[in-house]
Amino acid sequence: MRKYLILSLLFSLILAVAACGGGDATSPPSGPQATPPTGVENDAALKRMADEVEANPSAAGYLKLGNAYAERGRFPEAQQAYEKGLKINPNDPTILANLGVTLYQMGRFSEAQAQFEKALKLKPDDAATTYLLGATFLQMGDQQQAEAQFKKALDINPTLPEAHFGLGTLYMLQGKKDLAIKEFKTFLAGPPPQDPRAITEAKRYLEQLKGQ
Repeated sequence: MRKYLILSLLFSLILAVAACGGGDATSPPSGPQATPPTGVENDAALKRMADEVEANPSAAGYLKLGNAYAERGRFPEAQQAYEKGLKINPNDPTILANLGVTLYQMGRFSEAQAQFEKALKLKPDDAATTYLLGATFLQMGDQQQAEAQFKKALDINPTLPEAHFGLGTLYMLQGKKDLAIKEFKTFLAGPPPQDPRAITEAKRYLEQLKGQ
């Protein structure tokens, strides 16, 4: 079972902010997602999973169910599943973080921020959740907090590609050309991100920056 939904879900934030020049978004971007079965087969599989979890409730079961809904873009149902899991174990940082991603996807950024902060109180050395919090701050237009969280994520895990991409985008928005170039180069030289689209975007941003 994946610990988090998909970090690439939050790359949609970074790409959207870069495209519009920063500031608050009016609607949640639709991040890249796994391609699940479709139609009746998909609905039947989800119903079986939901029935099994309801029959034998567990925090892990609701986490799995929430992930399944979220990966299909069914965010309200994902939220409900995660919240049921938290009723069983309110101190599960993974469920809290995934609920945060789901709320983010629905454009409920301040609520997402609260969930990420709760998760980090329980597990402060989690680089991925720290990155997610920074990405949410960037979506909300708080560039100072976004930068602080991206840097903190890299203090925890210096090779986290998402954080380097986030910093590169932030510096590009701020007109800090040299710093942006450095971060995008570091991103491209490091381990691959979960969203391969970000590699293409980083290369495009580098070309734009070098042409300025």
